[in-house]
Amino acid sequence: MRQITKRRLSLVGASIALVLTMAYLGLYPLHILSIKDVSNNKTVLQVATTPGDNLWIVFVNSVEGLPVADHFVVNDNYEILFTETIFQAPYAGYDHAERSEALAPNTTKISGYDRHMEEITFYAGYTFKHMLFLNGNWLPLYEVAQGGDLIRVTIKKSSRMASLLRRIVSHD
Repeated sequence: MRQITKRRLSLVGASIALVLTMAYLGLYPLHILSIKDVSNNKTVLQVATTPGDNLWIVFVNSVEGLPVADHFVVNDNYEILFTETIFQAPYAGYDHAERSEALAPNTTKISGYDRHMEEITFYAGYTFKHMLFLNGNWLPLYEVAQGGDLIRVTIKKSSRMASLLRRIVSHD
């Protein structure tokens, strides 16, 4: 009799653990930072994101041929915030001049934008290639995309179970 009770308790405990695990996987949200080559429907990167993650998009301005670095941060609400830009320019003046800081000759940083972005989109450069850095790690954009491809960066909410299933069946 004691053996049957222990077995039942073990079975009930295992069942409860399984139900709780399934509830966690099915209901607890996971926020996914997605970088896609929309032109070719290819994924550059899909990764779980947390507040404080930061993305730098570094490129050469096509008009002036000078470098620009735009900084984006994931906030506590899992929104993308455009926070600052660093650029070189041979001229004086730019929007938000009161927030600008000279970093070096002809190199300016403007902070404090904190502009919410539903998505970031840009066309991958032909001659001057965009560089992406997520939390300080370089992302190989041009292993997936080519010059002229439309790139889209978003954060989407997903269940952990859906994310797990997507990774299992993904061919990207």
